[in-house]
Amino acid sequence: MRRLLCTGTALLGSVGVWAMAVAQTPPAPVQGPVGGYVGADIRPAPVELAPWNPMTGQLIAKPGAFVGANNANNQVGTARTGTSGVPTPGTMVIHLNGRVMVQYYQGWNSLMNAAPGFSTNSGSMSSWLRLYPGMDAMAANGLRYGAAMEIRQNFGPAANGGGANPNSGGGAYSTTQTLYNRRSFVYLGTNELGIIRAGLGDGLISLFDGGRTTMQTFTPNSVLNGSDLQTAIGGNTSPPWIFMSGSADEYDTQKFVYLSPNFSGFDFGLQYSPQAFNSLSGCTLPASTCANLQTSGTALDGQRYTNMIAGGVRYNGAVGPINLLAYGVYTYAGHVNYSGTAAAARAAVGAPAGSSWSGSFDNLNYGSMGVAMTYAGVTVGGNFITGAINGRGATKPSGGANANAFVTGIQYAKGPLTVGIAYEYIDSQGAVAMAGLTQRKEYAIDIGASYTLAPGLMLFADYIYQNRKQGGFDFGTNTAGAANNQVQGQGVVFGTQVSW
Repeated sequence: MRRLLCTGTALLGSVGVWAMAVAQTPPAPVQGPVGGYVGADIRPAPVELAPWNPMTGQLIAKPGAFVGANNANNQVGTARTGTSGVPTPGTMVIHLNGRVMVQYYQGWNSLMNAAPGFSTNSGSMSSWLRLYPGMDAMAANGLRYGAAMEIRQNFGPAANGGGANPNSGGGAYSTTQTLYNRRSFVYLGTNELGIIRAGLGDGLISLFDGGRTTMQTFTPNSVLNGSDLQTAIGGNTSPPWIFMSGSADEYDTQKFVYLSPNFSGFDFGLQYSPQAFNSLSGCTLPASTCANLQTSGTALDGQRYTNMIAGGVRYNGAVGPINLLAYGVYTYAGHVNYSGTAAAARAAVGAPAGSSWSGSFDNLNYGSMGVAMTYAGVTVGGNFITGAINGRGATKPSGGANANAFVTGIQYAKGPLTVGIAYEYIDSQGAVAMAGLTQRKEYAIDIGASYTLAPGLMLFADYIYQNRKQGGFDFGTNTAGAANNQVQGQGVVFGTQVSW
């Protein structure tokens, strides 16, 4: 006779782990064939349950807010409570957050029928996943340390599935959707001295802004920061996110960042980045593919920065009934030197007659500043960037125009509902070939809303209109030309996100 005794359950910590102990008496003998004879006793071995395993669905936890690679332990000099657990001395917090997003789009652009014999449909759909493994720890002496990373999904070009065995092409396409590393950094420090972050991670602009002054938070797809909807609209109509906050061209570069302790709401930071790329890519002979390139005979390599430094200050706190975030960051960097001739450089980019570009670039030299004020659920924000910068963190061609750009907006959050509107305007050099001739003017507007249907489950929708213009530049071919000097697009997206 078999008896199964189950002990009661106990709630352990804040994660609601079920603990179960099982006791079993030895089984009674049964009759059966053993070794070719009938009637011998059989005593089955006692059944032992496998140890509790949190990776096989045995972990029961309350739903919580989504946490990415940056959290309250590693993105500020003085740790603060937040959605991620804060370790106590001698403990470690391990986390594996993630999210899956599915979206349906309707998008239109002025180049949808510009290629003879081809056209694109306005309707499309996408889905993707992101994972955020990491750990935060505190030594017995109060030293804070940890690591975090972000894993994303690639997307390849669509291809015909024809041939001798026709198919939809979906199976082959799925093999292009590989996973890759988007962030990977370590940090250490103390609440009294601040922290140092090192590796592939956010710089001062992203850390100080957090998407608030750049109005990226009313829907989960980053609004005007290279959102999925902007990609789906297509037609080269999306303005580059020159504001850098939350841009891959800002946080996907190797760097050291120091974040000071908090002083009555104020903190400051310093940043150094030798170059944008991971030096483990390797380099035998000097070439454009070298991460630590210093001089190049390829004209456009001069857009790459070298030895970037940045410093900034931020205030984040209450001013009467208003929650105020205000920051300023100054950035300076050198660039890869061009060793070729001016004629070869102009020929390489197809510069038209009258272009002043000689193959040289100016050093990066720009300032970023932002303000956001929140009262009774209403947030008004704005961000301004100005100086020698072109596009998303590239140097500008010598003789070209400096950039001046702003983004502003307003959002309202009440309970599970958030609605907002954001507008950006960018005045910059744009095409290198057009230096001394024309410069680029771009603008876009986003109206969106999100609704938290349940913990970890969000519905959202956005509408975007975007416009780009530069005289003498063909946005269809990305070369100098008389056609397609102005492009525009618009679209809507309806999506859902599940996060944990």
